[in-house]
Amino acid sequence: MNSRILQVVQRELTCPICMNYFIDPVTIDCGHSFCRPCFYLNWQDFPILTQCFECIKTTQHRNLKTNIRLKKMASLARKASLWLFLSSEEQMCGTHRETKKMFCEVDKSLLCLLCSSSQEHRDHRHCPIEWAAEEHREKLLKKMQFLWEKACENHRNLNVETTRTRHWKAFGDILHRSESVLLHMPQPLNLELSAGPITGLRDRLNQFRVDITLHHDEANSHIFQCGDLRSICIGCDRQNAPHTTATPTSFLAWGTQTFTSGKHYWEVHVGDSLNWAFGVCNKSWKEKNQNDNIYGKEGLFSLGCVKNDIQCSLFTTSPLTLQYVPRPTSHVGLFLDCEARIVSFVDVNKSSPIYTIPNCSFSPPLRPIFCCIHL
Repeated sequence: MNSRILQVVQRELTCPICMNYFIDPVTIDCGHSFCRPCFYLNWQDFPILTQCFECIKTTQHRNLKTNIRLKKMASLARKASLWLFLSSEEQMCGTHRETKKMFCEVDKSLLCLLCSSSQEHRDHRHCPIEWAAEEHREKLLKKMQFLWEKACENHRNLNVETTRTRHWKAFGDILHRSESVLLHMPQPLNLELSAGPITGLRDRLNQFRVDITLHHDEANSHIFQCGDLRSICIGCDRQNAPHTTATPTSFLAWGTQTFTSGKHYWEVHVGDSLNWAFGVCNKSWKEKNQNDNIYGKEGLFSLGCVKNDIQCSLFTTSPLTLQYVPRPTSHVGLFLDCEARIVSFVDVNKSSPIYTIPNCSFSPPLRPIFCCIHL
């Protein structure tokens, strides 16, 4: 082979880091190849990204694959170089003047064929030199790969511990901080929102005022009419309530009127009652909820008030939503717009809106509903 071509081939099979024939070569993103051990040993601080040692381009170092073809060619070049080295006069067997071709596993020495069969070595294990060289090289590579993976694992663990330690240091004097927290206990947040009055609101709504009467069979002493029949009073009178200590009792009443279109307005006097609800419902809802949980299904569009151990909560249905406005203590108005599909509630005394239920899933005819809960 032409010496210049031979030099080119040798250069292409040489690692640019160690300047020796490739050992387990890997090819990175930019196309350049290096010995895996050389590439490992030259990473600084185990970075996720590293630079090519030839073109300085950034590349990822994860999951490097062996370039098998380059590895085979480098192995052939090493074997040729080895035989060239062993064929030199200095490496000849001094006793038999033959090339040393065998490797003694016991003495770890190179022997010619005659020496390997001599009385001194014939009971030892021998193998061809090129095979022994490749075998020991592969063993070293596997050991290095194992050690490298352990080093990476230790580095990751060290980063985790360093981060954890840094976070703990950020806490500072925990005892002092805990005492400071106790000295500055947060106060309960008042989620109650205020609503300003709207001038002339009731006058505009009264243009759509309607009379509401209750179905005689379903009315009871806890929900009764008063005034000009355009207002309904809701109240829980313990003296007239059924005697029970087991569960709360809900009293329902339905308006005799039904609405299929137009705009309508009426008022309810809630007074000091703490557990009540009123609004409108679809006809199908009324039929399904005669003896059921009144808030269990869709089709009810109402405003309610429930008292728990601490405070009163105002809510609307469809969907069930808490309202963070002051509880009305006198009259509450209901405005129904069938075409716009909205139900609005207003605090009459303050002339301020409470809430508007938009996009109501009306299924006419709609019927007024009133509820008082005795606890």
